Amino acid sequence: MKIVQVQTQAEAAGAQRISDMVGEGLRARGHDVRTVFMYRKTDAYDRDAHADFVLSGRPKGLPGQIWATVGLVKYLRKAKPDAVITYQHYGNIFGTLGARLAGVRHIIANQSGAPHTSGVMGLLSRIDKLMGMIGLYQANVVNSGWTETQFDRYPRAYRRRMHRIDHGVPAPDREFDKAAARASFGLPQNAWLAVSSGRLTRFKNQIALVGAMEFLPDIHVALAGVGPEQDALVAFAESRGMADRLHLVGEVPPARIFEFLATGDSYAFPSTNETFGMACVEAAASGLPIVANDLAVMREVLTADDGEPAALFVHADATGMARGLADMIAGPELRERLSAAGRRLGEKYSPARMCAAYEALLTS
Repeated sequence: MKIVQVQTQAEAAGAQRISDMVGEGLRARGHDVRTVFMYRKTDAYDRDAHADFVLSGRPKGLPGQIWATVGLVKYLRKAKPDAVITYQHYGNIFGTLGARLAGVRHIIANQSGAPHTSGVMGLLSRIDKLMGMIGLYQANVVNSGWTETQFDRYPRAYRRRMHRIDHGVPAPDREFDKAAARASFGLPQNAWLAVSSGRLTRFKNQIALVGAMEFLPDIHVALAGVGPEQDALVAFAESRGMADRLHLVGEVPPARIFEFLATGDSYAFPSTNETFGMACVEAAASGLPIVANDLAVMREVLTADDGEPAALFVHADATGMARGLADMIAGPELRERLSAAGRRLGEKYSPARMCAAYEALLTS
Protein backbone atom coordinates (compact mmCIF):
# COMPACT_ATOMS: atom_id res chain seq x y z
CA MET A 1 0.00 0.00 0.00
CA LYS A 2 1.22 3.51 -0.84
CA ILE A 3 0.76 5.86 2.12
CA VAL A 4 1.44 9.57 2.63
CA GLN A 5 1.56 11.08 6.10
CA VAL A 6 0.69 14.79 6.34
CA GLN A 7 2.34 16.86 9.07
CA THR A 8 2.06 20.60 9.62
CA GLN A 9 5.66 21.70 10.31
CA ALA A 10 9.02 19.97 10.05
CA GLU A 11 10.72 20.09 13.46
CA ALA A 12 11.91 17.63 16.09
CA ALA A 13 8.78 17.41 18.26
CA GLY A 14 6.42 14.78 19.65
CA ALA A 15 3.90 14.54 16.82
CA GLN A 16 6.71 14.22 14.32
CA ARG A 17 8.28 11.44 16.38
CA ILE A 18 5.02 9.52 16.13
CA SER A 19 4.83 9.82 12.36
CA ASP A 20 8.50 8.78 12.18
CA MET A 21 7.73 5.57 14.07
CA VAL A 22 4.53 4.87 12.15
CA GLY A 23 6.32 5.39 8.84
CA GLU A 24 9.25 3.20 9.83
CA GLY A 25 6.98 0.47 11.18
CA LEU A 26 4.73 0.42 8.12
CA ARG A 27 7.72 0.37 5.77
CA ALA A 28 9.03 -2.65 7.70
CA ARG A 29 5.68 -4.30 6.92
CA GLY A 30 6.15 -3.76 3.20
CA HIS A 31 4.28 -0.47 2.67
CA ASP A 32 5.57 2.53 0.72
CA VAL A 33 5.39 5.48 3.15
CA ARG A 34 6.44 9.10 2.80
CA THR A 35 5.82 12.09 5.08
CA VAL A 36 5.04 15.49 3.61
CA PHE A 37 5.31 18.61 5.76
CA MET A 38 3.22 21.69 5.00
CA TYR A 39 6.32 23.76 5.68
CA ARG A 40 9.94 23.47 6.83
CA LYS A 41 10.46 24.99 10.28
CA THR A 42 13.90 23.66 11.23
CA ASP A 43 16.53 21.49 9.55
CA ALA A 44 15.44 18.38 11.52
CA TYR A 45 14.22 16.55 8.40
CA ASP A 46 16.51 17.97 5.75
CA ARG A 47 18.40 14.68 5.45
CA ASP A 48 15.41 12.37 5.85
CA ALA A 49 15.12 10.28 2.68
CA HIS A 50 11.38 9.76 3.30
CA ALA A 51 10.44 13.42 3.93
CA ASP A 52 9.15 16.09 1.55
CA PHE A 53 8.16 19.75 2.05
CA VAL A 54 5.39 21.77 0.42
CA LEU A 55 6.87 25.12 1.46
CA SER A 56 10.44 25.95 2.49
CA GLY A 57 9.25 28.32 5.24
CA ARG A 58 6.21 29.15 7.37
CA PRO A 59 3.23 30.37 5.29
CA LYS A 60 2.40 34.04 5.84
CA GLY A 61 -1.25 34.84 6.42
CA LEU A 62 -4.22 33.49 4.51
CA PRO A 63 -2.52 33.73 1.07
CA GLY A 64 0.34 31.59 2.35
CA GLN A 65 -2.03 29.02 3.80
CA ILE A 66 -3.96 28.83 0.53
CA TRP A 67 -0.70 28.39 -1.37
CA ALA A 68 0.36 25.62 1.01
CA THR A 69 -2.98 23.84 0.54
CA VAL A 70 -2.73 24.11 -3.26
CA GLY A 71 0.81 22.75 -3.09
CA LEU A 72 -0.33 19.86 -0.91
CA VAL A 73 -3.11 18.94 -3.36
CA LYS A 74 -0.60 18.97 -6.22
CA TYR A 75 1.77 16.80 -4.20
CA LEU A 76 -0.92 14.25 -3.38
CA ARG A 77 -2.22 14.16 -6.95
CA LYS A 78 1.28 13.42 -8.16
CA ALA A 79 1.98 10.85 -5.43
CA LYS A 80 -1.37 9.05 -5.92
CA PRO A 81 -1.37 7.39 -2.47
CA ASP A 82 -3.82 4.68 -1.49
CA ALA A 83 -4.21 6.24 1.94
CA VAL A 84 -3.34 9.40 3.88
CA ILE A 85 -2.62 9.72 7.61
CA THR A 86 -2.88 13.23 9.02
CA TYR A 87 -1.48 14.73 12.24
CA GLN A 88 -2.14 17.84 14.36
CA HIS A 89 -4.96 20.36 13.97
CA TYR A 90 -3.84 21.99 10.73
CA GLY A 91 -2.54 18.73 9.32
CA ASN A 92 -5.91 17.06 9.93
CA ILE A 93 -7.91 19.79 8.23
CA PHE A 94 -5.67 20.66 5.31
CA GLY A 95 -4.47 17.08 4.92
CA THR A 96 -8.02 15.74 4.76
CA LEU A 97 -9.21 18.44 2.36
CA GLY A 98 -6.08 18.00 0.23
CA ALA A 99 -6.50 14.24 0.15
CA ARG A 100 -10.16 14.53 -0.86
CA LEU A 101 -9.36 17.03 -3.61
CA ALA A 102 -6.63 14.68 -4.82
CA GLY A 103 -9.09 11.80 -4.99
CA VAL A 104 -7.88 9.89 -1.92
CA ARG A 105 -10.71 8.32 0.08
CA HIS A 106 -8.91 6.32 2.77
CA ILE A 107 -7.94 8.93 5.39
CA ILE A 108 -6.94 8.53 9.05
CA ALA A 109 -6.85 11.62 11.28
CA ASN A 110 -5.05 11.99 14.62
CA GLN A 111 -6.34 14.09 17.51
CA SER A 112 -3.41 15.80 19.22
CA GLY A 113 -5.41 17.66 21.86
CA ALA A 114 -8.73 18.30 23.53
CA PRO A 115 -11.33 20.29 21.57
CA HIS A 116 -11.04 24.07 21.88
CA THR A 117 -13.98 26.44 22.27
CA SER A 118 -12.61 29.87 21.38
CA GLY A 119 -10.23 31.67 19.06
CA VAL A 120 -8.57 30.18 16.02
CA MET A 121 -8.19 26.80 17.72
CA GLY A 122 -11.91 26.84 18.55
CA LEU A 123 -12.67 27.39 14.87
CA LEU A 124 -10.39 24.50 13.91
CA SER A 125 -12.12 22.25 16.45
CA ARG A 126 -15.53 23.10 14.98
CA ILE A 127 -14.28 22.34 11.48
CA ASP A 128 -12.82 19.04 12.68
CA LYS A 129 -16.10 18.18 14.40
CA LEU A 130 -18.02 18.72 11.17
CA MET A 131 -15.47 16.76 9.13
CA GLY A 132 -15.68 13.83 11.50
CA MET A 133 -19.47 13.82 11.59
CA ILE A 134 -19.92 13.75 7.83
CA GLY A 135 -17.15 11.22 7.33
CA LEU A 136 -14.51 13.15 5.40
CA TYR A 137 -12.02 10.84 7.13
CA GLN A 138 -12.74 7.21 7.86
CA ALA A 139 -10.93 6.84 11.18
CA ASN A 140 -10.01 9.26 13.96
CA VAL A 141 -7.22 8.20 16.31
CA VAL A 142 -6.88 9.29 19.96
CA ASN A 143 -3.73 8.54 21.92
CA SER A 144 -4.90 7.98 25.53
CA GLY A 145 -7.94 7.27 27.63
CA TRP A 146 -7.87 10.87 28.86
CA THR A 147 -7.93 12.24 25.32
CA GLU A 148 -10.80 9.95 24.40
CA THR A 149 -12.94 11.27 27.26
CA GLN A 150 -12.52 14.85 25.99
CA PHE A 151 -14.86 13.95 23.12
CA ASP A 152 -17.57 12.32 25.27
CA ARG A 153 -20.07 15.09 24.50
CA TYR A 154 -19.49 14.96 20.76
CA PRO A 155 -22.27 13.48 18.60
CA ARG A 156 -22.25 9.73 18.03
CA ALA A 157 -21.67 10.35 14.30
CA TYR A 158 -18.26 11.73 15.26
CA ARG A 159 -17.38 9.31 18.07
CA ARG A 160 -18.12 6.14 16.12
CA ARG A 161 -15.07 6.82 13.93
CA MET A 162 -12.77 7.15 16.93
CA HIS A 163 -10.13 4.52 17.63
CA ARG A 164 -7.72 4.55 20.55
CA ILE A 165 -4.12 3.78 19.67
CA ASP A 166 -1.69 4.63 22.46
CA HIS A 167 1.54 6.14 21.24
CA GLY A 168 4.47 3.83 20.82
CA VAL A 169 7.56 4.91 22.70
CA PRO A 170 10.97 3.68 21.57
CA ALA A 171 13.46 2.32 24.05
CA PRO A 172 17.20 3.04 23.76
CA ASP A 173 19.01 0.42 21.73
CA ARG A 174 22.17 0.75 23.83
CA GLU A 175 23.50 2.17 27.07
CA PHE A 176 25.24 5.54 26.96
CA ASP A 177 28.11 6.51 29.23
CA LYS A 178 27.00 9.53 31.26
CA ALA A 179 30.39 11.24 31.25
CA ALA A 180 30.79 10.82 27.51
CA ALA A 181 27.24 12.03 26.87
CA ARG A 182 27.77 15.13 29.00
CA ALA A 183 31.01 15.88 27.20
CA SER A 184 29.24 15.50 23.85
CA PHE A 185 26.61 18.11 24.78
CA GLY A 186 29.02 20.39 26.63
CA LEU A 187 27.40 19.80 30.03
CA PRO A 188 29.15 19.91 33.42
CA GLN A 189 30.55 16.59 34.58
CA ASN A 190 30.14 16.87 38.35
CA ALA A 191 26.85 18.74 38.75
CA TRP A 192 23.50 17.19 39.70
CA LEU A 193 21.62 17.67 36.44
CA ALA A 194 17.88 17.87 35.80
CA VAL A 195 17.08 17.51 32.09
CA SER A 196 13.98 18.21 30.03
CA SER A 197 13.13 18.13 26.33
CA GLY A 198 10.48 19.70 24.15
CA ARG A 199 9.50 22.96 22.53
CA LEU A 200 10.37 26.01 24.60
CA THR A 201 6.85 27.39 24.95
CA ARG A 202 4.67 28.78 27.72
CA PHE A 203 2.50 25.72 28.07
CA LYS A 204 5.60 23.51 28.37
CA ASN A 205 6.28 25.69 31.44
CA GLN A 206 10.08 25.37 31.51
CA ILE A 207 10.10 28.63 33.49
CA ALA A 208 8.98 26.62 36.56
CA LEU A 209 11.95 24.30 36.20
CA VAL A 210 14.38 27.18 35.78
CA GLY A 211 12.77 28.88 38.77
CA ALA A 212 13.33 25.75 40.88
CA MET A 213 17.06 26.42 40.71
CA GLU A 214 16.57 29.38 43.07
CA PHE A 215 15.60 26.94 45.81
CA LEU A 216 18.28 24.38 44.91
CA PRO A 217 21.56 26.26 44.47
CA ASP A 218 23.60 23.16 43.63
CA ILE A 219 21.58 21.78 40.70
CA HIS A 220 21.96 22.52 37.02
CA VAL A 221 19.22 22.34 34.35
CA ALA A 222 19.68 21.29 30.72
CA LEU A 223 16.92 21.90 28.16
CA ALA A 224 16.78 20.28 24.72
CA GLY A 225 14.60 22.18 22.28
CA VAL A 226 13.98 25.54 20.68
CA GLY A 227 11.00 27.86 20.76
CA PRO A 228 9.62 31.34 21.46
CA GLU A 229 10.33 31.24 25.22
CA GLN A 230 14.08 30.75 24.85
CA ASP A 231 15.04 34.40 25.36
CA ALA A 232 12.66 34.74 28.33
CA LEU A 233 14.18 31.70 30.02
CA VAL A 234 17.70 33.01 29.55
CA ALA A 235 16.71 36.49 30.77
CA PHE A 236 15.04 35.02 33.87
CA ALA A 237 18.09 32.93 34.72
CA GLU A 238 20.39 35.92 34.22
CA SER A 239 18.22 38.14 36.42
CA ARG A 240 18.53 35.61 39.26
CA GLY A 241 22.25 35.04 38.83
CA MET A 242 21.68 31.46 37.60
CA ALA A 243 22.73 31.74 33.96
CA ASP A 244 25.78 29.55 34.53
CA ARG A 245 23.53 26.71 35.72
CA LEU A 246 21.08 26.81 32.78
CA HIS A 247 22.23 24.92 29.70
CA LEU A 248 20.33 25.20 26.41
CA VAL A 249 21.56 22.51 24.03
CA GLY A 250 19.22 23.42 21.15
CA GLU A 251 17.17 21.07 19.05
CA VAL A 252 18.26 17.46 19.51
CA PRO A 253 17.44 15.13 16.59
CA PRO A 254 15.56 11.90 17.39
CA ALA A 255 18.68 9.84 16.70
CA ARG A 256 20.44 11.54 19.65
CA ILE A 257 17.62 11.99 22.15
CA PHE A 258 18.60 8.99 24.27
CA GLU A 259 22.19 10.21 24.35
CA PHE A 260 20.91 13.52 25.71
CA LEU A 261 18.69 11.80 28.28
CA ALA A 262 21.73 9.83 29.48
CA THR A 263 23.28 13.09 30.68
CA GLY A 264 20.62 13.56 33.35
CA ASP A 265 20.21 12.52 36.96
CA SER A 266 16.47 13.17 36.74
CA TYR A 267 13.95 14.26 34.13
CA ALA A 268 11.62 17.19 34.86
CA PHE A 269 8.30 17.69 33.08
CA PRO A 270 6.41 20.81 34.23
CA SER A 271 4.16 20.99 31.14
CA THR A 272 0.65 22.32 31.79
CA ASN A 273 -1.18 20.91 28.77
CA GLU A 274 -0.69 17.39 27.40
CA THR A 275 -2.64 14.57 25.79
CA PHE A 276 0.13 12.00 26.22
CA GLY A 277 3.48 13.61 26.99
CA MET A 278 5.63 11.50 24.72
CA ALA A 279 8.92 13.20 25.62
CA CYS A 280 8.32 12.42 29.28
CA VAL A 281 7.37 8.79 28.64
CA GLU A 282 10.44 8.43 26.45
CA ALA A 283 12.60 9.66 29.34
CA ALA A 284 10.90 7.25 31.73
CA ALA A 285 11.41 4.34 29.36
CA SER A 286 15.11 5.21 29.23
CA GLY A 287 15.27 4.72 33.01
CA LEU A 288 15.37 8.35 34.19
CA PRO A 289 13.38 9.04 37.37
CA ILE A 290 10.69 11.61 36.59
CA VAL A 291 9.32 14.68 38.34
CA ALA A 292 6.11 15.59 36.49
CA ASN A 293 3.21 17.97 36.72
CA ASP A 294 0.25 16.33 38.43
CA LEU A 295 -2.02 16.14 35.37
CA ALA A 296 -4.65 13.42 35.07
CA VAL A 297 -3.31 12.34 31.70
CA MET A 298 0.24 12.06 33.05
CA ARG A 299 -0.92 9.90 35.97
CA GLU A 300 -2.60 7.63 33.42
CA VAL A 301 0.27 7.46 30.98
CA LEU A 302 3.11 7.26 33.52
CA THR A 303 1.73 4.25 35.37
CA ALA A 304 3.10 0.81 34.56
CA ASP A 305 0.76 -2.12 33.94
CA ASP A 306 1.37 -3.35 37.49
CA GLY A 307 0.02 -0.05 38.88
CA GLU A 308 3.39 1.35 39.91
CA PRO A 309 3.86 5.05 39.05
CA ALA A 310 6.95 5.98 37.06
CA ALA A 311 6.96 9.60 38.26
CA LEU A 312 6.82 11.76 41.34
CA PHE A 313 3.84 14.06 40.71
CA VAL A 314 4.00 17.65 41.93
CA HIS A 315 2.31 21.01 41.51
CA ALA A 316 4.33 22.43 38.65
CA ASP A 317 5.34 25.84 39.90
CA ALA A 318 8.92 26.65 40.89
CA THR A 319 8.34 25.62 44.51
CA GLY A 320 6.68 22.33 43.60
CA MET A 321 9.35 21.41 41.07
CA ALA A 322 12.07 22.27 43.60
CA ARG A 323 10.48 20.05 46.25
CA GLY A 324 10.19 17.17 43.80
CA LEU A 325 13.78 17.49 42.67
CA ALA A 326 14.95 17.78 46.29
CA ASP A 327 13.15 14.52 47.08
CA MET A 328 14.94 12.92 44.14
CA ILE A 329 18.34 14.11 45.32
CA ALA A 330 17.72 12.89 48.86
CA GLY A 331 16.08 9.58 47.92
CA PRO A 332 18.14 6.98 46.05
CA GLU A 333 15.49 4.33 46.77
CA LEU A 334 12.81 6.61 45.27
CA ARG A 335 14.94 7.12 42.17
CA GLU A 336 15.47 3.38 41.77
CA ARG A 337 11.76 2.59 42.15
CA LEU A 338 10.69 5.23 39.62
CA SER A 339 13.42 4.19 37.21
CA ALA A 340 12.35 0.55 37.32
CA ALA A 341 8.68 1.43 36.74
CA GLY A 342 9.67 3.71 33.88
CA ARG A 343 11.59 1.00 32.10
CA ARG A 344 8.50 -1.21 32.28
CA LEU A 345 6.58 1.41 30.28
CA GLY A 346 8.46 0.15 27.23
CA GLU A 347 6.28 -2.96 27.38
CA LYS A 348 3.11 -0.88 27.69
CA TYR A 349 3.87 1.43 24.78
CA SER A 350 5.28 -0.84 22.11
CA PRO A 351 5.98 0.89 18.76
CA ALA A 352 5.35 -2.44 17.00
CA ARG A 353 1.90 -2.68 18.59
CA MET A 354 1.12 0.91 17.58
CA CYS A 355 2.15 0.30 13.96
CA ALA A 356 0.14 -2.93 13.78
CA ALA A 357 -2.93 -1.01 14.95
CA TYR A 358 -2.46 1.62 12.22
CA GLU A 359 -2.00 -1.10 9.61
CA ALA A 360 -5.24 -2.72 10.74
CA LEU A 361 -7.08 0.58 10.20
CA LEU A 362 -5.46 1.07 6.80
CA THR A 363 -6.37 -2.39 5.54
CA SER A 364 -9.87 -2.66 7.03
